[in-house]
Amino acid sequence: MEKKTKIVTGKRILSACRILTAGAIIAMFIMPFTVFAEEEKTQTQSNVAKQEGVVTFSTDYPGVTVKPGGTSTFPLYITNTGSKEANVSLSTKDLPDGWEGMFKNSSSEVSMVHIGSYQEKDDSPSFSYSVTVPEDAEEGMYTFTLNANGGGVNEDLSLSVNVDAEEKKVGAGTFTTDYAQQEGPSGTRFSYTTKLTNNSSDNQTYSLSAEGAPEGWNVSFTPSDAGSATSSVPVDAGSTSSITVAVVPAQNVTAGEYQIKLMADCSGETLELPVTVKITGTYGLEATTTTGNLSVSTYAGETKETTLSIQNTGNIDLTNVSLKAQASVDWKVTFDQDSISNIPAGKSEEVTAYITPAKDAILGDYAVIITASNDAVSSNCDLRVAVQNHTGWGIIAVMIIIALVLGLVYIIRKFGRR
Repeated sequence: MEKKTKIVTGKRILSACRILTAGAIIAMFIMPFTVFAEEEKTQTQSNVAKQEGVVTFSTDYPGVTVKPGGTSTFPLYITNTGSKEANVSLSTKDLPDGWEGMFKNSSSEVSMVHIGSYQEKDDSPSFSYSVTVPEDAEEGMYTFTLNANGGGVNEDLSLSVNVDAEEKKVGAGTFTTDYAQQEGPSGTRFSYTTKLTNNSSDNQTYSLSAEGAPEGWNVSFTPSDAGSATSSVPVDAGSTSSITVAVVPAQNVTAGEYQIKLMADCSGETLELPVTVKITGTYGLEATTTTGNLSVSTYAGETKETTLSIQNTGNIDLTNVSLKAQASVDWKVTFDQDSISNIPAGKSEEVTAYITPAKDAILGDYAVIITASNDAVSSNCDLRVAVQNHTGWGIIAVMIIIALVLGLVYIIRKFGRR
């Protein structure tokens, strides 16, 4: 009996070993797949996170102090640690009643901004938020929220404004230039060398913009330590930044003086630099036809009408522009108006010329020179006038020639036989 019990026990141990061995073998096959699946899942999650990234909406100085009636500008930045790009709408929440605020770039108000992939702070679009406190605002701390929303992004930025009637700075900043007034003809690129000084005890980032520039003008700011134009510039406490401001007027701008206000905004401070651009006068006049075709045709003794375009190509109004013509002997050239009292800069006037060749003018091309001029400028329009025969007379001439030829043939045949 004891021997039988030992045999049974041995079989049980052998079966348990076999089961453990089979389990180990199965585990050896299953474990790599499980590890691979976990790694793949982790990698997928990592790729998704890498693509989505983290979008951050920020400013260097989220809290400022402003006097009632004052304006403060917050330079804004949007960064993105992922590869996904997006266009986001900009809005303001909880702005106190009576306060005015807007998002803007260097020259205009904006409502959306683009977020690029892997966008760092230095790559962020240059924009800011300007808030104006009412004159009757009570002293105290006010908070509101800026929001960037769209393309899977929904980021808030909380800002605080302390309204203090006794708010003071260590020292007011300055924005200056040695030559605030420049002049030149249209087409000139005006350049102002300016100095922006931060007299406060804190480093500041100034938003740069221009107000009052006419439509079509371009104003750009290029710091001396930067290779391209920008809409904001950092200035350390107690330091000065040299900035070149380029002003390019629109084409065909009229002569006169134009006032432009250069602006440098930072937290709690707005610096203004008024400059003047004087566009000097440039005279220009061109006489041509309304179609640009300088060739006309007519018949001897008959009048041909031609519409002329007298164009003021300068930037000064032209007055008392007279019209004269030079033509062949016995030709007659008149106009529906011999002079034009005023042609505004960049505009034109139409004049009808009546050209009558001499009655005995033979077939051919003739030159008629029309001159438009005043005391300052003149222009010639050289017309080529082709004098032609009427078709009827041409047919008669052909018939006469045929009759002469037939008569000559008849005479030769009749008298040639003798």
